[in-house]
Amino acid sequence: MIENELDRIEILYGIGLRVLGITYSESNALGTGLKESRDGGLTAFGRKAVARMNEIGMAIDCAHSSDQTSLDVAEFSKHPIFLTHTGARALWDIRRLAPDSVIKAVAGKGGVIGIEAAPHTTVTKAHPKHDLESFMEHFEYVKDLVGIDHAAFGPDTLYGDHVGLHGVYAEALSIGDSHVSGGGAPAPEYERVEYVRGVENPTEGSKNILRWLVKHDYSEEHIAKVMGGNILRVLDEVWQ
Repeated sequence: MIENELDRIEILYGIGLRVLGITYSESNALGTGLKESRDGGLTAFGRKAVARMNEIGMAIDCAHSSDQTSLDVAEFSKHPIFLTHTGARALWDIRRLAPDSVIKAVAGKGGVIGIEAAPHTTVTKAHPKHDLESFMEHFEYVKDLVGIDHAAFGPDTLYGDHVGLHGVYAEALSIGDSHVSGGGAPAPEYERVEYVRGVENPTEGSKNILRWLVKHDYSEEHIAKVMGGNILRVLDEVWQ
């Protein structure tokens, strides 16, 4: 979006943009995207962009960035950053999800990890058919790894045929490449679904995530944090 012009960050800020991703799966002038087989991390220009975003008060997202790029941004940014929609690669080994090292780095800077529910992402060995249970297994893994203050939800769901949309736009969205394992091997086998039961769309997800948390005896304080409080805490710091 900014190509190689730092001042475009401020132009975008001026028209209302308050969150910017470093990459969207493919590499750009700022850093390496998650689809790439070689990981060069954040570039010198990327460091300047991070510094400019910090300066003007724009939040940073690394959900579609490579592992090293995410680690570099977490280290270089003076503010907490987001992984707005991802999951735990330790549970399902695909590049689209984050390894423990990245999750810990983001949380260590005070950031927040939102759990992804787009079809065929947050699957687990215990729940190989993508549904609310597999999605919540990723949430609990992240919560147990880095604490309740750094976990949230970023379902990334749509109304209509989400799986069909992925089929049509797979190449443009880099979906095939992101479903390669972290080490470059083919992704683990999984059962394809027409939709993610329980998190079919934004409406169903917003109800069923909350119901799941209540059913599993989460306190009101913790529910408030993961349903938005943690994200608002970071935005309050970044947007000052």
